[in-house]
Amino acid sequence: MTPSPDTVPAVGDPGDDTARRYRYQWTYAAICCCMLLDETEDVEEVFCEHHEDIVLRHTGGMFSGLQIKTRESNQDVWKANEATVINSCARFAKLENQFPGQFRVFRFLTNHPLFAAENGKNLRYVLNKIKTTHSIQDLPGPVARFLRRVAQEADLSQEIVFTALSKTEASDDLPKLADIDVRLVATLTEVWTRAADCAHSLIVKVGSNLTWECGKASSLAHQDVLPAYISATIDPEGRELLIRIESKCINRSHFIDLLEAGLNLNATLEGAPEAWSEPGVGNRDLLLKKLDAGGFSAISRNSALDLRDKADYLGIVWTRKHGRESGLQRYGHVRSLVLSDAARVFEIAKSEEHLFGLEMLSELRSRFLQRRMDGSQLYECSNEHLEGVAYSLTSECLVQWSLDRPWEVQG
Repeated sequence: MTPSPDTVPAVGDPGDDTARRYRYQWTYAAICCCMLLDETEDVEEVFCEHHEDIVLRHTGGMFSGLQIKTRESNQDVWKANEATVINSCARFAKLENQFPGQFRVFRFLTNHPLFAAENGKNLRYVLNKIKTTHSIQDLPGPVARFLRRVAQEADLSQEIVFTALSKTEASDDLPKLADIDVRLVATLTEVWTRAADCAHSLIVKVGSNLTWECGKASSLAHQDVLPAYISATIDPEGRELLIRIESKCINRSHFIDLLEAGLNLNATLEGAPEAWSEPGVGNRDLLLKKLDAGGFSAISRNSALDLRDKADYLGIVWTRKHGRESGLQRYGHVRSLVLSDAARVFEIAKSEEHLFGLEMLSELRSRFLQRRMDGSQLYECSNEHLEGVAYSLTSECLVQWSLDRPWEVQG
């Protein structure tokens, strides 16, 4: 029988492998962006596919140019005399010629071993000889031949190539192809303080979103958002160039925005504006009566009042920070999650034989923890904020902690 195409691997079509390697580069760009949060680093901006695979702008205006090269583990080690390496060094030389003295370092970075013998095929050996030799005339024969090949490829003088390669480094310690996503997640956890409050699965989502955004920055995605009237502006080419470069650049504030956007990827629970609830509209006495009916102690009642106030205040902060509409949408989303959990635990814990308020509270706290582990969209809410929302809902007569309803009789 002739096999079906959905059961046979494709041959002669390297598109999927090429896409994988581009994604690797985008993910490594996201890892580089983590330096924007590291106070020990001096990186101010990260450019994706701008002159080089990745360009770092440092404090003071100097730049670093990075080329990312990948190979499978069964391929030959990198050698200085192969075409890909010569071409990479030629690109570094062209940048040095175009922007003399503005790049402080060029880096050839790979996930695959570099040839290690101490001879002209070892890229690190060649670069070290160039770095530590005062003039072209003093270079060893194999290194001098390497320099001439690069100069010929770049169509530049040997002097310019010598200057560029004297500040070029090579490293083969990049993550393996299959490990790059894990390394991104680990790096985010190290430098991003909010990661400590997020489930691992959520950090994975944030990392995937970062990789996607670096992929967009590496492409010409800016063309999708160019204003339709750009051709009619005074300087359409200049305007397009400005937008193109801006779209390739990620600075600290932009990076933080991307992290926050990654946290907000889950769809929110939204309702009609007329159904939005304002923070702080509940009845304090009603809350206390319901808690009394559920068997809460005096200390637990005091804690409930405090947490309710903190949760309501966070809702108010959201309306001021993000605008009334967006703030109330966030507040309403969290209320819906908490109300859903409260309804479930009430059905589980309810009993006509004993007070079950504290049992219900314990189960509710467990559900909050599980939501966090599952990566639910909780915005800036701590588990205490979520508990406070439960008490706010209680004060609005939407949640109860007992089957008895003495507050209705007393009312």
